[in-house]
Amino acid sequence: PVAPVARGPAVTKGGAMPAPSLLAHLDASKDSAALSLAYASVGDDGCTAIARYMRENVMLRTLDLRGNNIRADGLVVLAHGLRSGGSNMTSVCFKWNQIGSHPRGVQALCDVLKDNQSITHVDLRNNKIGADCGAFVGDMLRHNSTVTHLDLSWNDLGIEGGKAILDGMQANHSLIDCQLSGNRIAEDTLHAIAFILRRNRQTAPMGASTFRQERQMMAQDPGSPSAMSPTSGPPPTTPVSPGFGGTPASPGFGSTTRSVNMNIPSEAAPSPVSAKEGPATTSLPAATPSKVQPPVHDEELTLKLLQREQNHSNAEDARFFGEVAEYIDLLQLDVARNKKYRMDAEERERVVTKGFMEREMRYAQEMRELENLLAKAKAEKDEILHDCAYVQHEIDRVRAEKAKTVDDRNKMEEVARATSDRLRADIRDALTMKADFETQIYKTKRRQQEQEEENARLRTYLSKCKEDLDRALR
Repeated sequence: PVAPVARGPAVTKGGAMPAPSLLAHLDASKDSAALSLAYASVGDDGCTAIARYMRENVMLRTLDLRGNNIRADGLVVLAHGLRSGGSNMTSVCFKWNQIGSHPRGVQALCDVLKDNQSITHVDLRNNKIGADCGAFVGDMLRHNSTVTHLDLSWNDLGIEGGKAILDGMQANHSLIDCQLSGNRIAEDTLHAIAFILRRNRQTAPMGASTFRQERQMMAQDPGSPSAMSPTSGPPPTTPVSPGFGGTPASPGFGSTTRSVNMNIPSEAAPSPVSAKEGPATTSLPAATPSKVQPPVHDEELTLKLLQREQNHSNAEDARFFGEVAEYIDLLQLDVARNKKYRMDAEERERVVTKGFMEREMRYAQEMRELENLLAKAKAEKDEILHDCAYVQHEIDRVRAEKAKTVDDRNKMEEVARATSDRLRADIRDALTMKADFETQIYKTKRRQQEQEEENARLRTYLSKCKEDLDRALR
């Protein structure tokens, strides 16, 4: 059995995924081993809910957040979620976002990946990651020992970023696939990185040893389905990066796409070419279908190819042996990838089976508890029915009292209204009388004022008459 995969929810007309829909989708996917929110326009606002989901879901293995307009702040939140809840995750995909908008996002992710012991596939392509982030990636590769596939295609690392990544890869022995197309990295830096990747493929636990075991199994049982080895047909032109959505990976390190139609015999050697025939071709003699080829010791063969590549007589021979070495690396990656898929499927089956057994035991215990609760609920039901009858009687009594109280209140309201009307009439009469008294007072004061003015005039007249009389008597 395979664990369920959480598919991305629908996006609204506005292009942004509403928070309730995101929370509902995460809640419905709480037992999923893979969470896919591709092109859901989650943005930085939804990263908090996703980080909480990663901390709570211990069964989560792969996370796909491509095309969600996640910037540096959102990646910082997701990095904290990976630190506390990413102990079982194996693959993270952040391509087609904008996590390179500020170096702090890439720095936070690289700090988490330094100590992570489970994540093997990291996809950061097309994220506007600049040269200032190359030092963080290089430092992560210097300390990390679990990441095997890293995709940094179509960013803007530049010459300095490529040198920083190369410095970090010098001490790394686990990375076997690193895509750096479209980063404007120097050609000599790309060749040095390619050499380190070939070295890691020879020493990786799922590299040369696994490839050699698979070739021995195919030689012993050529009729089995697993006998689809490099001797059965042309190789693919581009490798497929597992965990990154199943899309073909871009050609390695900014070089042109190599399409080498070759089969691997027991000993590979280029055919001699005369000066008139032009450049050497990149095809090897095809193996005879009826004859099973013996197992090839890939370590010795790769060592011979590296020696031939270093001690080449012309540039065409060096290119040819380089293509053969790359093709062998692709075959080793395919074998390692298939074995990893098988191991992952067995692990998922074991986890799911264990989960089913635990759920069955838990369900049996819950059924026993539910039966006890059912018996208790029946006893409580009888008691509640008795209480309901008593409460109903009380309700009837309270309703009668309420009706009586309502009647008394209506009567009191009528008396209050009559009293209020009488008081309003008395107030109106008192106001009318007050207005009359004020009018009379005003008139009286007016007359008194007029009399005082007349008295003042008479006093003045008398004083004048007295003065005239005194003057006349003199």
